[in-house]
Amino acid sequence: MLTIKRKAQLMIVATFLLGLIVGASGHFLLNGQFLVKQASLSEGIVGELARTVQLDAKQRTKVEQIVNETHQQYEDLRIQLRTQHNAIRDTCRQRIRALLSSEQRLLYDQWIQELDAKREQKAREAEAARNAR
Repeated sequence: MLTIKRKAQLMIVATFLLGLIVGASGHFLLNGQFLVKQASLSEGIVGELARTVQLDAKQRTKVEQIVNETHQQYEDLRIQLRTQHNAIRDTCRQRIRALLSSEQRLLYDQWIQELDAKREQKAREAEAARNAR
C-alpha cells in the first residue's frame, strides 16, 4: 500500500507530466507556425480559386478580404488560447507549489524561472525565424 508521502510524490509527477502534455499541445498552436503556414497557403488558395472559377478583380478583392478577416479570427483565437493556457499553467504551478516544503519551494521557484527563460528564448527565436521569412 502506498504511503501518503508516496501518493503526494506520484501526484506531483503526474501533474508535471500532464503539464508537459498540455504545454506541448498548446505550443503548436501558440507559436504561430500554423498561422504562418496558413498565410502562405491562403495566398496560393486565393490564386488557385481565382484561376479555377475565373474570379474577376472585384470578386478576388472580396475573397482576399474574407481570407484576411479569417486570419484575424485565427489570431484572436490564438491570443485567447494563450491566455487560457497561461492560466492553466499557473494553476498547475500553484497546486504543485502548495505541496512542497519551504526548501523545495525555493528549488521549484528557481526551476520555474529557468523553464520560463528557456520558453521565452524559444519564443524569441521562433519570432525571429518568422520575421526572416
